Amino acid sequence: MRAFTDADRPAALDLLKLHGPLNAPRLAQLRGVALTAVRQQLAALEREGLVRSNVERRGVGRPTRLYALTEKAEALFPQGYGPLALSLLRQIRAVDGDAKIDALLARRSRDLRKAYQSRLRGKTVAEKWRELGRIRAEEGYMALGGAAGLTEHHCPIAAIAREFPQVCAFEKRLFEQVLGVKLDRGDHLASGGRACVYARKR
Repeated sequence: MRAFTDADRPAALDLLKLHGPLNAPRLAQLRGVALTAVRQQLAALEREGLVRSNVERRGVGRPTRLYALTEKAEALFPQGYGPLALSLLRQIRAVDGDAKIDALLARRSRDLRKAYQSRLRGKTVAEKWRELGRIRAEEGYMALGGAAGLTEHHCPIAAIAREFPQVCAFEKRLFEQVLGVKLDRGDHLASGGRACVYARKR
Protein backbone atom coordinates (compact mmCIF):
# COMPACT_ATOMS: atom_id res chain seq x y z
CA MET A 1 0.00 0.00 0.00
CA ARG A 2 1.38 3.37 -0.93
CA ALA A 3 1.04 6.29 1.47
CA PHE A 4 -1.47 8.78 0.14
CA THR A 5 -1.02 12.45 0.97
CA ASP A 6 -3.99 14.67 1.90
CA ALA A 7 -3.91 15.94 -1.69
CA ASP A 8 -4.06 12.60 -3.51
CA ARG A 9 -5.93 10.38 -1.02
CA PRO A 10 -8.98 9.04 -2.89
CA ALA A 11 -11.99 11.30 -2.36
CA ALA A 12 -14.17 8.27 -1.61
CA LEU A 13 -12.12 7.62 1.54
CA ASP A 14 -12.61 11.19 2.76
CA LEU A 15 -16.36 10.92 2.19
CA LEU A 16 -16.59 7.61 4.04
CA LYS A 17 -14.65 9.18 6.89
CA LEU A 18 -16.99 12.17 7.03
CA HIS A 19 -20.32 10.41 6.50
CA GLY A 20 -19.79 6.85 7.70
CA PRO A 21 -20.91 3.77 5.71
CA LEU A 22 -22.40 4.75 2.34
CA ASN A 23 -23.67 2.94 -0.73
CA ALA A 24 -22.24 3.56 -4.18
CA PRO A 25 -25.13 5.76 -5.43
CA ARG A 26 -24.82 8.10 -2.45
CA LEU A 27 -21.05 8.32 -2.92
CA ALA A 28 -21.55 9.13 -6.60
CA GLN A 29 -24.04 11.84 -5.64
CA LEU A 30 -21.69 13.39 -3.08
CA ARG A 31 -18.76 13.36 -5.50
CA GLY A 32 -20.79 14.52 -8.49
CA VAL A 33 -19.44 11.77 -10.75
CA ALA A 34 -20.85 8.78 -12.62
CA LEU A 35 -21.97 5.78 -10.60
CA THR A 36 -19.85 3.49 -12.80
CA ALA A 37 -16.68 5.41 -11.90
CA VAL A 38 -17.46 5.21 -8.19
CA ARG A 39 -18.11 1.47 -8.37
CA GLN A 40 -14.81 0.94 -10.17
CA GLN A 41 -12.93 2.90 -7.52
CA LEU A 42 -14.69 1.11 -4.66
CA ALA A 43 -13.79 -2.25 -6.19
CA ALA A 44 -10.14 -1.18 -6.42
CA LEU A 45 -10.14 0.15 -2.83
CA GLU A 46 -11.73 -3.06 -1.60
CA ARG A 47 -9.05 -5.13 -3.35
CA GLU A 48 -6.42 -3.01 -1.59
CA GLY A 49 -8.09 -3.64 1.76
CA LEU A 50 -8.97 0.02 2.26
CA VAL A 51 -12.75 -0.42 2.31
CA ARG A 52 -15.03 -3.26 3.34
CA SER A 53 -18.61 -3.82 2.28
CA ASN A 54 -21.66 -5.59 3.56
CA VAL A 55 -25.23 -5.92 2.39
CA GLU A 56 -27.83 -4.24 4.58
CA ARG A 57 -31.60 -4.45 4.34
CA ARG A 58 -33.34 -1.12 4.97
CA GLY A 59 -37.07 -1.60 5.29
CA VAL A 60 -39.00 -2.26 2.11
CA GLY A 61 -37.12 -2.70 -1.14
CA ARG A 62 -33.90 -4.24 -2.32
CA PRO A 63 -30.96 -4.57 0.07
CA THR A 64 -28.13 -2.08 -0.39
CA ARG A 65 -24.38 -2.65 -0.23
CA LEU A 66 -22.70 -0.29 2.21
CA TYR A 67 -19.00 0.58 2.12
CA ALA A 68 -16.93 1.56 5.17
CA LEU A 69 -13.28 2.25 5.96
CA THR A 70 -10.98 -0.48 7.24
CA GLU A 71 -8.28 0.00 9.87
CA LYS A 72 -5.77 0.01 7.01
CA ALA A 73 -7.58 3.03 5.54
CA GLU A 74 -7.70 4.85 8.88
CA ALA A 75 -3.89 4.83 8.86
CA LEU A 76 -3.95 7.02 5.72
CA PHE A 77 -5.43 9.94 7.64
CA PRO A 78 -3.25 12.38 9.61
CA GLN A 79 -1.71 10.84 12.71
CA GLY A 80 -0.33 13.55 14.96
CA TYR A 81 1.25 11.57 17.77
CA GLY A 82 3.88 9.11 16.61
CA PRO A 83 5.29 6.18 18.56
CA LEU A 84 7.79 8.42 20.36
CA ALA A 85 5.15 10.63 21.98
CA LEU A 86 3.21 7.61 23.22
CA SER A 87 6.36 5.96 24.54
CA LEU A 88 7.41 9.11 26.40
CA LEU A 89 4.00 9.45 28.04
CA ARG A 90 4.19 5.83 29.20
CA GLN A 91 7.62 6.46 30.68
CA ILE A 92 6.44 9.59 32.49
CA ARG A 93 3.49 7.72 33.95
CA ALA A 94 5.71 4.83 35.04
CA VAL A 95 8.12 7.18 36.84
CA ASP A 96 5.86 9.96 38.16
CA GLY A 97 2.30 8.66 37.86
CA ASP A 98 -0.83 10.14 36.32
CA ALA A 99 -0.48 13.37 38.30
CA LYS A 100 2.55 14.28 36.18
CA ILE A 101 0.61 13.53 32.99
CA ASP A 102 -2.21 15.79 34.18
CA ALA A 103 0.25 18.58 34.95
CA LEU A 104 1.72 18.37 31.44
CA LEU A 105 -1.73 18.37 29.84
CA ALA A 106 -2.77 21.35 31.95
CA ARG A 107 0.26 23.30 30.74
CA ARG A 108 -0.49 22.38 27.13
CA SER A 109 -4.10 23.48 27.59
CA ARG A 110 -3.00 26.87 28.91
CA ASP A 111 -0.85 27.42 25.82
CA LEU A 112 -3.63 26.34 23.48
CA ARG A 113 -6.17 28.50 25.30
CA LYS A 114 -4.11 31.62 24.60
CA ALA A 115 -3.77 30.74 20.93
CA TYR A 116 -7.45 29.86 20.52
CA GLN A 117 -8.66 32.95 22.40
CA SER A 118 -6.65 35.23 20.15
CA ARG A 119 -8.59 33.87 17.15
CA LEU A 120 -11.99 33.83 18.85
CA ARG A 121 -11.78 37.27 20.44
CA GLY A 122 -14.59 39.66 19.47
CA LYS A 123 -16.74 37.00 17.79
CA THR A 124 -20.32 36.00 18.57
CA VAL A 125 -20.94 32.54 20.04
CA ALA A 126 -21.97 31.17 16.63
CA GLU A 127 -18.87 32.67 15.01
CA LYS A 128 -16.73 31.16 17.77
CA TRP A 129 -18.09 27.69 17.01
CA ARG A 130 -17.25 28.08 13.32
CA GLU A 131 -13.78 29.47 14.00
CA LEU A 132 -13.07 26.68 16.49
CA GLY A 133 -14.02 24.22 13.75
CA ARG A 134 -11.51 25.88 11.40
CA ILE A 135 -8.79 25.76 14.07
CA ARG A 136 -9.36 22.08 14.75
CA ALA A 137 -9.51 21.27 11.02
CA GLU A 138 -6.11 22.92 10.62
CA GLU A 139 -4.84 20.66 13.41
CA GLY A 140 -5.94 17.53 11.54
CA TYR A 141 -9.26 16.74 13.22
CA MET A 142 -11.44 17.01 10.07
CA ALA A 143 -13.63 19.30 12.14
CA LEU A 144 -16.76 21.25 11.25
CA GLY A 145 -18.11 24.03 13.46
CA GLY A 146 -21.76 25.01 13.13
CA ALA A 147 -23.99 27.60 14.73
CA ALA A 148 -24.10 25.74 18.03
CA GLY A 149 -21.80 22.74 17.84
CA LEU A 150 -18.54 21.13 16.80
CA THR A 151 -18.02 17.77 15.11
CA GLU A 152 -14.56 16.19 14.73
CA HIS A 153 -14.52 13.32 12.24
CA HIS A 154 -10.92 12.30 12.84
CA CYS A 155 -8.63 12.16 15.88
CA PRO A 156 -4.92 12.46 14.98
CA ILE A 157 -4.02 11.53 18.58
CA ALA A 158 -6.42 8.57 18.86
CA ALA A 159 -3.79 6.15 20.18
CA ILE A 160 -2.89 8.56 22.97
CA ALA A 161 -6.55 9.31 23.76
CA ARG A 162 -7.36 5.61 24.15
CA GLU A 163 -4.49 5.02 26.57
CA PHE A 164 -4.64 8.41 28.31
CA PRO A 165 -8.35 9.35 28.36
CA GLN A 166 -7.62 12.47 30.42
CA VAL A 167 -6.46 14.03 27.13
CA CYS A 168 -10.11 14.18 26.02
CA ALA A 169 -11.24 15.64 29.35
CA PHE A 170 -8.67 18.44 29.04
CA GLU A 171 -9.75 19.14 25.44
CA LYS A 172 -13.41 19.42 26.47
CA ARG A 173 -12.46 21.80 29.29
CA LEU A 174 -10.37 23.84 26.85
CA PHE A 175 -13.34 24.24 24.51
CA GLU A 176 -15.55 25.29 27.42
CA GLN A 177 -13.04 27.93 28.47
CA VAL A 178 -12.61 29.51 25.04
CA LEU A 179 -16.32 29.37 24.17
CA GLY A 180 -17.51 30.47 27.60
CA VAL A 181 -20.20 27.76 27.82
CA LYS A 182 -20.57 24.30 29.37
CA LEU A 183 -20.53 21.46 26.85
CA ASP A 184 -21.92 17.98 26.36
CA ARG A 185 -19.98 15.47 24.26
CA GLY A 186 -22.60 13.34 22.57
CA ASP A 187 -20.25 10.97 20.76
CA HIS A 188 -16.59 10.09 21.18
CA LEU A 189 -14.10 8.65 18.68
CA ALA A 190 -11.80 7.15 21.32
CA SER A 191 -14.77 5.23 22.76
CA GLY A 192 -15.75 3.76 19.42
CA GLY A 193 -18.00 6.53 18.09
CA ARG A 194 -17.97 7.83 14.51
CA ALA A 195 -17.02 11.35 15.61
CA CYS A 196 -16.44 13.58 18.60
CA VAL A 197 -19.57 15.73 18.84
CA TYR A 198 -19.75 18.74 21.14
CA ALA A 199 -22.81 20.85 21.85
CA ARG A 200 -23.85 23.39 24.45
CA LYS A 201 -25.08 21.72 27.65
CA ARG A 202 -28.84 22.00 27.99
